[in-house]
Amino acid sequence: MWVKICGLTNPDDAQHALEAGADALGFIFVRQSPRYLPAHDPDWQSWLPTLQGATRVLVVSDPTELPDGWERCFEVVQWVVGSALTPSPAPTSRERGADSALTPNPSPARRERGKLAPLSHPMGEGLGVRAKSLWLALRFPHECTADAILQTLDALHAHAERFVLDTYHPTLLGGTGLTQDWARLREVCARAPRPILLAGGLTPENVADAIRTARPAGVDVSSGVEAAPGRKDPDKVRQFIHNAKTALEGERG
Repeated sequence: MWVKICGLTNPDDAQHALEAGADALGFIFVRQSPRYLPAHDPDWQSWLPTLQGATRVLVVSDPTELPDGWERCFEVVQWVVGSALTPSPAPTSRERGADSALTPNPSPARRERGKLAPLSHPMGEGLGVRAKSLWLALRFPHECTADAILQTLDALHAHAERFVLDTYHPTLLGGTGLTQDWARLREVCARAPRPILLAGGLTPENVADAIRTARPAGVDVSSGVEAAPGRKDPDKVRQFIHNAKTALEGERG
């Protein structure tokens, strides 16, 4: 089971996650987040490239948040799509492309600009990132069925290497600590055109149940292994990774 520890803000926490067996390390460049890396450590470029052995992921919600020279420090950009996505029920929307398969719920600021940056053009163009190094973090309202979610993923899969499915919240982009309907996502994970990372409300105590229920390709955690926002609890990180990687032990395949 693939594990990403996200919201890292300092070299000690990052190194511990690496040594505990994390497959990916996530660093947030969303200014409103309490885990915004430059606010915690303006000198992050001095130590972040030294972390070897896991995929280093830069998390943004807007192209302007990409720091200069990000390619020297990160292998992947995770784009948090700012609006919740409501897939269109029309069966022909999959044939009309990514934009027509989505009914976004835009923020007031984006309504004023007259477009939705992540959805108004092919995924990745706004960031200048190739699909093989772009992950899309998406949130779907509770009423969306597995088939509706899969419709959207089908429309977007050519633009990203992985999907991160987080818990829907009407105002927050992530890090809410709220779980989601893992049973609904089991069919999504089984049929998705790209690997799914399950996120949202995961903790050392529930991650094994989440994995056994939803069967994702991997899991993504931030607040669930913290001592305080932006500060990881080493024991929680270690236990989370252990519980995730052993959740399916004893099963065939």
